[in-house]
Amino acid sequence: MAFYADKDYTVDETVLEAANQVMAGNLGLHWYDAKTEKVKGKPSDPRRGLTYQDLDLGSYGYTQIPENLRTSQSMVARGSEKVGVLPDMGYVVNRKSDVWADNVTDLYEEDKARRWTPAIDVPWAELDAHPLPAPVEAACSQLYTFLQECSLVSLDFAARWVPLINQDFIEQKSWLCAQMLGWARLGEAFRKRALYGGAGLGRASNTAEQGLKEWLWADTFPHGSLSINLSLGGFVLAICRHVAAFAPSKADRVLHGFAMQDTARQTAYGLGQLRYFLSHRANELPATQSYVDFTEHVMLALLGSPELLEPLIIISGGGLEKEQVRSGRLAVSKFIPLVVSEYLERLEAAGMSGRRERSRIPSVIDQIQVAA
Repeated sequence: MAFYADKDYTVDETVLEAANQVMAGNLGLHWYDAKTEKVKGKPSDPRRGLTYQDLDLGSYGYTQIPENLRTSQSMVARGSEKVGVLPDMGYVVNRKSDVWADNVTDLYEEDKARRWTPAIDVPWAELDAHPLPAPVEAACSQLYTFLQECSLVSLDFAARWVPLINQDFIEQKSWLCAQMLGWARLGEAFRKRALYGGAGLGRASNTAEQGLKEWLWADTFPHGSLSINLSLGGFVLAICRHVAAFAPSKADRVLHGFAMQDTARQTAYGLGQLRYFLSHRANELPATQSYVDFTEHVMLALLGSPELLEPLIIISGGGLEKEQVRSGRLAVSKFIPLVVSEYLERLEAAGMSGRRERSRIPSVIDQIQVAA
């Protein structure tokens, strides 16, 4: 439903008169003595510049944000003076523990410092100088098609929640916006790589799409962040690390080196947010365990997708010859349990003790056999 301001300002004579008075030189300066705290922010490290951590000062700082925001529903910047009737923005996330992580400002500043540009930072010409064998190039195109699906759902998750989170959490919302830029950048890089080699895009994965939608539409931000930031972020990080190790070209190696940086930050926030949430809301642990019980099957939907496994095998082995496929299968057989192990370790580190014993995933992947 549309929102309409309390008056039509094109016919409000008081607004026009006020503007005319100011332009005539009659400055009211009512803002000059705003009842706000007077501070002076300085960079703690001149080489790094002025950061959000340097501005964690008094009423302007994020340390003093209360757990429950009951009187701040407008878009007013935290710490400024509130005058008159301000619009209620209808924020639905108003608890700090729902979104906060102790590392969120560090991750935001790091993201800005380490941004890269797919158009020029990936050595695309290497693919012209050293073309890949057709099966390997086709496998790369399929893999990057799969990774685009993961990128887009991660971007959509952050975009879905930004307007719903209270404006007082400006540093966390800044981080979500950085996430959107990061996943847009990764989506761009994956798409360009899929199309540059001449094989075109591959086939979408039905199981991955179904699972990713389930994670995306989690009812709460903490549950969605657990799924998208921690679980999916860690999953994509593992893929990028694996492909970087078996990279068929310099372009692929460089691309995945950058991608590892971006997805590592995503995963770090997911772990930090879950840890903060559970440390401040211990009573929510049973519900969170139940949520993971119900939704972690998505990890298997991703890991078991032929649209992922087959290109990984071909890339890892270097081709479609029998021995190449055998070598690739052996490499991927190590990749699968490693992904699951790291996923469970992160949950345990965030405060979900006993997750390894409770999870259904290890027993399922144990059934995946590598034929001789």
